Amino acid sequence: MAQGNIVDAGDVLIVGAGLAGLFTALKLSPRPVTVLAGAPIGDGASSAWAQGGIAAAIEPGDTAESHAADTIAAGAGTVDEEAALSIAREAATRIEDLLRLGVPFDRDIEGKLAVGREAAHSHRRIVHVKGDQAGKAIMQALVAAVRACPSI
Repeated sequence: MAQGNIVDAGDVLIVGAGLAGLFTALKLSPRPVTVLAGAPIGDGASSAWAQGGIAAAIEPGDTAESHAADTIAAGAGTVDEEAALSIAREAATRIEDLLRLGVPFDRDIEGKLAVGREAAHSHRRIVHVKGDQAGKAIMQALVAAVRACPSI
């Protein structure tokens, strides 16, 4: 294996056009990004099949630390605690990113994000799209944004 300094070549290659790949490409723009996928974007990724919702500590009284603690407890010794805390701390900001991209998360009667409590969560922190259509809606928004981005 070659050793040495990593040289910044400028362009980025992302392998995979699922939720993670497309979201990363958008976060890197306007830097030039090439997305390599086995099918046209939006057609081959299993991310669109994801049902349920996304957990984020966005309600008053909830915290990223509580979210991470719930995740760690539910994992029964299999969860990397630093990773859980890092992800929980980023979750609310990523929901905001998805809202800016046009993901139509469910709203309550006051127009606020409708947040549910599920599984091992101690607080209401799950946001959904039409109940169980989060994956499909997120992928539609990401695909539209990627297609509109000239650097991808």
